[in-house]
Amino acid sequence: MKAVRVAVRAAVAGRRVQTLVVGVVTLLSTATAVLGTGLLVVSDAPFAHAFAHQAGAHAAAYFDPAQAGTAALTATAHRPGVTVAAGPFDAITVDLEVGTERMGIPVATVVGRAEQLGAVDRLTLDEGRWLTGPGQIVLARHTVPPEDEGREVIQPGQSNVTVNLPGTGPLRVVGIADSITNTGDAWVWPTQDFLDAAGGTASKQMLYRFSSAADATAVQQSLAAATATLPKQALLGSTGYLSSKLQADSLAAPMAPFVVAFAVLGILMSVLIVANVVNGAVVAGFHTIGILKSLGFTPGQVVSVYIGQILLPGIIGASLGAGAGNMVAAPVLGQAQRAFDVTADAALPPWVWLVIPLAILVTVGLTAAAAAWRAGRISAVQAISMGRAPRVGRGHRIRRRLAATRLPRPVSFGLGTLSARPVRSVATLLAVLIGAASVVFAVGLTYSLSRAVVAFTRVAAVPIDVQLDAREGDRGTAPRRADPAAVRAAIDALPGTAHVVGTWDTSAGVTGVSHPVSVTAYDGEASWVGYELVSGRWYLGPGEVVAGSRLLSVTGAAVGDTLTLTRENRRIQVSVVGEGFVNGNEGFAVVGAAATLAPLGGDQPLEGFEIALTDGTDPHDYREALDSALTGQNAVVEIRADHSGQQTVIIMISLVATLTLLLSSVAALAVFNTVVLNTRERIHEIGVLKSLGMTPYQIQAMVITAMAGVGLIAGLTAVPLGWFLHRVVLPVMGNAAGTGIPDSIRDIYPPGQLVALAAAGVPLAVLGALIPATWAARTRPATALRAE
Repeated sequence: MKAVRVAVRAAVAGRRVQTLVVGVVTLLSTATAVLGTGLLVVSDAPFAHAFAHQAGAHAAAYFDPAQAGTAALTATAHRPGVTVAAGPFDAITVDLEVGTERMGIPVATVVGRAEQLGAVDRLTLDEGRWLTGPGQIVLARHTVPPEDEGREVIQPGQSNVTVNLPGTGPLRVVGIADSITNTGDAWVWPTQDFLDAAGGTASKQMLYRFSSAADATAVQQSLAAATATLPKQALLGSTGYLSSKLQADSLAAPMAPFVVAFAVLGILMSVLIVANVVNGAVVAGFHTIGILKSLGFTPGQVVSVYIGQILLPGIIGASLGAGAGNMVAAPVLGQAQRAFDVTADAALPPWVWLVIPLAILVTVGLTAAAAAWRAGRISAVQAISMGRAPRVGRGHRIRRRLAATRLPRPVSFGLGTLSARPVRSVATLLAVLIGAASVVFAVGLTYSLSRAVVAFTRVAAVPIDVQLDAREGDRGTAPRRADPAAVRAAIDALPGTAHVVGTWDTSAGVTGVSHPVSVTAYDGEASWVGYELVSGRWYLGPGEVVAGSRLLSVTGAAVGDTLTLTRENRRIQVSVVGEGFVNGNEGFAVVGAAATLAPLGGDQPLEGFEIALTDGTDPHDYREALDSALTGQNAVVEIRADHSGQQTVIIMISLVATLTLLLSSVAALAVFNTVVLNTRERIHEIGVLKSLGMTPYQIQAMVITAMAGVGLIAGLTAVPLGWFLHRVVLPVMGNAAGTGIPDSIRDIYPPGQLVALAAAGVPLAVLGALIPATWAARTRPATALRAE
């Protein structure tokens, strides 16, 4: 064993390039596999993990301070079925205006709360800090619009908030936080003066976690048991965690398939590269294996020597890779969690740090053992000759045929290199193929996601919404009502208005469907409102509607069929003429004319207006002008882009870009390692070629040409593979979101773009080959001829 240890130490010290390559490959492969496994973990029930981590509230209940005092509310925390509770907190519903542009947050629930990390609902700070006293406010993440050009950025420490109540001063924004169950729109210090001011709707908030909260019925029963000792009129209202869970799951479900796809690709590429490099390192050392055997080493000792010299840098690389993977994973997993609409600890589970490096090391050890065992069984003379002399075989026949062509000699020699080690060339091609296919897939997915958010939110067609009767009245008074006719007249008279239509919403039931169906009615011509259609057409005549994909799937109906909608004792039959691309209410939705749907709404008044603008009209200027025109009306004007949830897709696109960059980098690394191994094996040949007059530039061209050929083949193959992956994953994402996919979102690869993407493998391969090719070109002939 002493001889084996001496041989291992000598090999590690003497083969510095091999040691470095194996260590770097193991490091990056471990980091990639750690990241891929972390993505798989994050995509598994993200809301459930975040809810547990943040001790989310199963229910947030609001009580009338006049009916239930602090002591009585505190006592509810000890009622049967309550595992833990927090509160009571003073809460008030008011209108807020943020920043110098006075961005409105209507009907905001502001909670007086001193603790960020309480027993229930541990708030996560995204920016800034937590409250330290009165005069400060922390805004909820969902109230802060995404950053885009021409809009004020809300910055903690710099922006102010104005409360629309008499006698209240401005508040300084000190932080932006997130509640897993949206228990507030903003938080202030408990002694903030306006929490019980006249003009707002004041209440006491209690946050509960229950032992029984599996579904909405269980939550309601647990809340009823907790508040049984309070006066019946004390409970003003409550919100359950299931609505937040539904929203988060609806975002996570369509995003998980592509996250899993990237994760699996990363893990497969890591294993492939490790096996390829380790096998190549052993094969490149056949000459040394022959020498060891001539010195009396047994096949078992030869295997031990090579396992040792490969595992030593492998252990160091895997250890460093686990740490590097965790560092890279933190921001990437944070992106994934924000995309899933949850915020939690972005750190990896401890088992990932242990299992993944061990799995990579097992792969390294088994690959080295298999290659060394094969070499250990051949004779010493044969091993020495395989390490020095060129082998006669199919690869060399191909090289001779290429040399007989009119191709420049560096090009023919370079292309012939691929046939000398076909297994290694195929493994490298597969790695580049995965990287190039990831680029093709990512480009398509980015375009599809961008078009999907425009189609879902309809921001291009309907940039402005007007909500009627959105503000509550002062305490003890009924809210003032808006005059729909006057609001419509003001909109029509305002310059910049292209189209306007009134709308109202209600819910209905469908026979055989337990899920309620959202019903949207348009009081006028509405073909311009921007709904994308999966199939069929827009409604035109009486009795016609457009239905969501999930509703049609659950009922088994299709375009051309009839649905029966019911509400209380009212019932209508409608003809489905189109399948709409909608994600609201999980796709259980119906859109039609108000005249068709009027029986369901009874005397339902208009709830708002959707507005299209003329070309060149700025939405922010239009909103300000319309706000002024609607003074005295209970109407809220909103820019749809401010509340459309586009930030989620922006995060997803950023995540796609990050993962694609990582996979492409690892693919380039695979090329780098292959070129290093090929160059080491051909170092004598390179020395001979240079001594015969081949210039450094020709040597460099020869080495790069080989990998450019790999890149070209990989790129041409990657286009159909990436296209196929896009066609497979996109419908899975759509099904998870409860919708079909329109052609405008699925067919996004123009021919010119496909041609450009087909060439993506070439720069990827050339980039990986550039450094070792330069090294080979600079090697002196004498040094090359003396090298092993």
